[in-house]
Amino acid sequence: MNELSYIDVKDCKPEGSFVKAICFKPKKAPIVCLVIGVALMLVNNLFVRLLAVVFLAMAVVVLKLVRDFKVMDIFDKGIMFYGDEQAKTALFVSFDDMESWNVNHEGGHDTVEIKLKDGRMIIKDTFEADQAYKALYSLVKEKDERYLKALKDREKPLSIPDALNNIKRSFKKK
Repeated sequence: MNELSYIDVKDCKPEGSFVKAICFKPKKAPIVCLVIGVALMLVNNLFVRLLAVVFLAMAVVVLKLVRDFKVMDIFDKGIMFYGDEQAKTALFVSFDDMESWNVNHEGGHDTVEIKLKDGRMIIKDTFEADQAYKALYSLVKEKDERYLKALKDREKPLSIPDALNNIKRSFKKK
C-alpha cells in the first residue's frame, strides 16, 4: 500500500463547515486536577494535603510540559488530518472515501483510527479521543466499527450458548 501524501496546509481545501478541532493535549483533566488539588489543600490533614500536592503536580506537569498541537479538524463532510506538530502539512479525507472509523482506549493510549476504502489506515494519537468519538458519531455513525459490529451481530440468530458466552465475556472484562 502506498503512503498517504500530506500537502501544504494552504493547498489543502476542506469541504463542508467546521465542526470540531481535536488537539493532542487534554483540556479538562488538568483543570479538574487543579480544582481537586486546591479543594484538598483546604483540609487540615497531612495525608490529604500530600494527596493535594500530587494532584497539583500532575496538573502543572500536563499544563506546562505536555506540548499541544492540532491533530485533526472535523468538518461535516470529512476530516482534515495534520501531518506534523506544527500543522504545516495536512490531508483532507472525505467521509465518502472512509470505510470505517474507530476510537481505541488501550493501555492509556488513545487513538483515532480511520480505515479508507482503499485499505489504507490513518491512526492519530490524542488525549481528546472521546471528543472525536462524539463528533464522528454524530456525523457518520453508520461507519463506526462498533455500530457496524452491532448491526452484524443483530442479524445473526442468537442461541442460548451464544448468549451465555456473551454474558461470561462481559463479566470477565470487568
